[in-house]
Amino acid sequence: MGLHEYHAKRDFSATPEPKGAETAKKPTKKPGHKLRFVIQEHHATALHYDFRLEMDGVLKSWAVPKGPSLNPHEQRLAVQTEDHPYSYRTFEGVIPRGSYGAGNVIIWDEGWYEARMGDPKASEKTLLKELEQGHITFTLHGKKLHGEFALIKMPHASDEHAWLLIKKGDSFASETVDITKQDESVVSKRHVDDLGSAAVVPDLSSYPKVATPWEVEPMLCTLVDEPFDRQDWLFEVKWDGYRAIASKKSGEIALYSRAGNTFASKYPPVAEAMHAIKHDVILDGEVVVVDEDGASHFEWLQQWEAGQRGTLRYYVFDILWYDGRDVRTMPLRKRKALLRHVLPEHNDVLFYSDHIEADGNTLFKAMERRHLEGMVAKNAESPYREGNRGNDWLKIKTHQRQEVVIGGYTEPRGGRKYLGALIVGVFKNGSLEYVGHSGGGIPDEQRRILQQKLARIERKTSPFRTEPKPNAPVHWVRPEVICEMSFSEWTDDGRMRHPVFEGLREDKKPHEVHAEKTKHTPTAALAASRKEPAFELTHLDKVFFPKRRYTKGDLIKYYESVAEYILPYIKDRPCSLLRMPNGITGEAFFQKNNEHLPDWVPHADIFSESNNANLRWIVGGTLETLLYMVQLGCVEINPWNSRTQHLEKPDWLVIDLDPEGVPFTAVVQVAQTVHKVCEEWRIPAYPKTSGKTGIHIFVPLGAKYTHEQAKNLAHLLALEINRREPELTSVERLPKKRPHKIYLDFLQNREGQTLAAPYSVRPTPEASVSMPLHWDEVVPSLKPSDYTIKNALARLSHTKDIWKPVLGKGIDMQAVLTRLESTRQ
Repeated sequence: MGLHEYHAKRDFSATPEPKGAETAKKPTKKPGHKLRFVIQEHHATALHYDFRLEMDGVLKSWAVPKGPSLNPHEQRLAVQTEDHPYSYRTFEGVIPRGSYGAGNVIIWDEGWYEARMGDPKASEKTLLKELEQGHITFTLHGKKLHGEFALIKMPHASDEHAWLLIKKGDSFASETVDITKQDESVVSKRHVDDLGSAAVVPDLSSYPKVATPWEVEPMLCTLVDEPFDRQDWLFEVKWDGYRAIASKKSGEIALYSRAGNTFASKYPPVAEAMHAIKHDVILDGEVVVVDEDGASHFEWLQQWEAGQRGTLRYYVFDILWYDGRDVRTMPLRKRKALLRHVLPEHNDVLFYSDHIEADGNTLFKAMERRHLEGMVAKNAESPYREGNRGNDWLKIKTHQRQEVVIGGYTEPRGGRKYLGALIVGVFKNGSLEYVGHSGGGIPDEQRRILQQKLARIERKTSPFRTEPKPNAPVHWVRPEVICEMSFSEWTDDGRMRHPVFEGLREDKKPHEVHAEKTKHTPTAALAASRKEPAFELTHLDKVFFPKRRYTKGDLIKYYESVAEYILPYIKDRPCSLLRMPNGITGEAFFQKNNEHLPDWVPHADIFSESNNANLRWIVGGTLETLLYMVQLGCVEINPWNSRTQHLEKPDWLVIDLDPEGVPFTAVVQVAQTVHKVCEEWRIPAYPKTSGKTGIHIFVPLGAKYTHEQAKNLAHLLALEINRREPELTSVERLPKKRPHKIYLDFLQNREGQTLAAPYSVRPTPEASVSMPLHWDEVVPSLKPSDYTIKNALARLSHTKDIWKPVLGKGIDMQAVLTRLESTRQ
C-alpha cells in the first residue's frame, strides 16, 4: 500500500512530520535486518497511542486509545489508520495547531519484532499473510514491551477499521502492572506534555457561552493525613501565599482574594502581567514571594510592599473561562493543558504551576526535604466546583498549620515590645472557640504594626464563647483579624500545642475560619470520582460464600464501604495473607512472603529467624492495598500488633478467647470475667467478636512496651482469669490438653503474630464480621453471626468507630504492676 492517504491529510510546509515518498518503496535490507516497531504517545484532541509495525516498506498503524496492556484478560481497542512512512518511526515533536493530528508526540516504546512461528527469514511474509486474514500474532522486543501480542480484526464491527490488541499469556504478562504509567519517552526521556506548549486548543463549542467574567468563589481543598500515589491524580506544590483569582477581558484586569478583596493595587506587577495573555480568561492561582531557589515564603509576602526581599510571582494552576466559554466542567487534565497554552512561555511574574502524575509520594518527600508547606492532590478528571471542599482536591501538609482569628492580646513582658501573646480561636457553630495563644515568631516591627492594628478594634469584653484566663493583663478585640499559626499537634481538649505566628491572612473572612478536620487519605482520595484501580479486579462473580451466594464482588464492595473504619487498624502494619482464591470452601493457604509484588504495593522486608532470611510482608494502610489483598483471595485481613515504625513495640495487647467445643454463652461469661479483672486492675479493655467462635479483648499500649512485656502482662491476666474460671478456661496451648475449654491465648502477643482486624470479614458460611462491641453488648444472647457483610455498615452508621481508644496513648504498665504488687502484700 502506498502513502497517498498519509500525504493527502498533511501540509508538509506546516508540519514537521517526515514526508516519505508518496509511493513507498521497500527499504534495502541488509542480511540479518530485523523488523522495527514503534509506539508513539500522541496527545492530540485526546491522549492515545499509535502502534506501528514495519511491513512491506511502511509502518502499518493502529490508534490505541487506552494504550497497550500486559493483562491477557484485557482487550484494547485498536483502530487501524493510514500507513505511515518508515522514517516516521523516529519522529518525536509537536504537530502544530491547524494540522491533521495536531498535538505532541513522543516515542513511548521502540524495538524490533518478529512473527510468532516459522523461519525468521520468512517472518515478514507470514505477517503480511496474517494481516490480510485479520489476525496477526507477533513477539515484541522493545524497551518497555516484551513477549507475545496479537492484533485481531473485530468481525461484524460497525467500524471496518476496528481491531483488538491483546497480550498473550507468557512470562511478560501481568494482571496488576499498568505499563502506561511508564509515561516518558524511551528516546528523549521527556513526557508528552513536556514538548513546550501543547499547541492544541480543544473544541470548546460544547461549553456554555458566557460573555463576561464573573466573581469566582474558589474551589477548596480537603486536608488529609498522608501522601499517596494514584493513577489519574495530579500532584502539585502547595504554594505558601495568597489564593488569588485573576480575570482579563480585553484590556480590563481584575485580581482579587478568596474573600473578594482586591489585590490589583496591592500587587500591581501581577495585574500588569495579565496584559501579556492574548486571550480573555479567568485564572485561579497563588500570589507568592519566592527566594532564589524558588521556595515560597509567606512572611516575605507580608512584607513585599515594603520592598524587603524575594521575587513576586503568580503561580497559576487552573482556568475557568476562555474566550467567552465557561470551561469549569472540562476535566482538570484538559483544563491544565489549555492553561499551558494560554500562559506566555516567558514571563517574570506569570508562571504555570506544574504537576506530576500518579507519583504523589515522590513529590511530598521533595517538599519535606525543602521544608516547604506541602502538596495538593487533584483528581485529573474533576470539574471545577466553586466553593466546594470535597474529595476531588486534597491537601497534605508537611507540618501542622491553622488559620485562626485573633480575639485578644496580652501586655508585653520580659524583652518583648508592644504586645505579649496573641489569644486566638476558630469559629464553631457561630461562636468563637479558644484554641491557644502565642507570642513567638513575630518580628519587632510587625509586632508594633500588629499592636496598632488591634488597638483600633479593642472591646471591653471577651469575644470567646468561654473566656480564657491569660497569665498577663489582656486587651480583648473584635474578632476581625485573621492570622496563620504553625503548631506541633492538637491536644485532646482542642488546643494547639506550641503555636508559632506565621503571618496575617487578608484573603479570608473571619467567620469562614474553622478548625480543619483531617480526613484519612485513602478514604478521601478514593471517595472522589473513582476510576479503575491500579490493578484489575477480576472474577467478581465467583461465589465465595456458597450458603449465602455472596460473591467476590460482594466482598470487595463491603471492604470499600467500611474503608474509613478498618484502614486505621491496618495502617503501616505488616499483614499475613490467608488466601482462598476459590472461596471459603476451596483450598486455602497462608502466605507471609510476597516476593513478586507490583511496585505500588507497600511492603516491608523483615528478618525471620525460623527462615533465616528476610520475608517480604505486604503493609496495609490504603484501600488500594486492601483491595489488592482481596483480589488475591484474602477474605480476612490479619495485621501485626505493631507498625513498621516500631516493629518491636506493639500498639495493643490481646487476650484471645479461643473455645474448644464450648458453647458461645460460655465465651461471653469468660469475656465478662476478663472485663471484671481489667476494671479491678484499672486497665481499659475493648472487646470485639472474633467473627468465628471466640471473642478478642484488646488493651491499648501506645507502642510504649516490647512484645515480651506485653506477653508477660497478658500472661498475668490469663492466669488470674483462669484462677476465677478454672472449669471453663485453660492456659494450655495444645488442644488435646484443654478439651471443652476456652484457651486464654496470651501468646498472640509475640512479635510477628497476626489476628483478624476489627471489621474484618471471616471465612464463615454467614460471611460474619469481627465487630467491636460495647461491654453491655457482651451478653448471653450475643452470637458470632450477629454481624455480617450485609448489616455491619448499618450498625457503623449509628455507632461509628467505638474502638478508637485502642489506638490511644495506652496504659501505664508500671503503675498497673505496682498496684498489683501492693494488693498482694
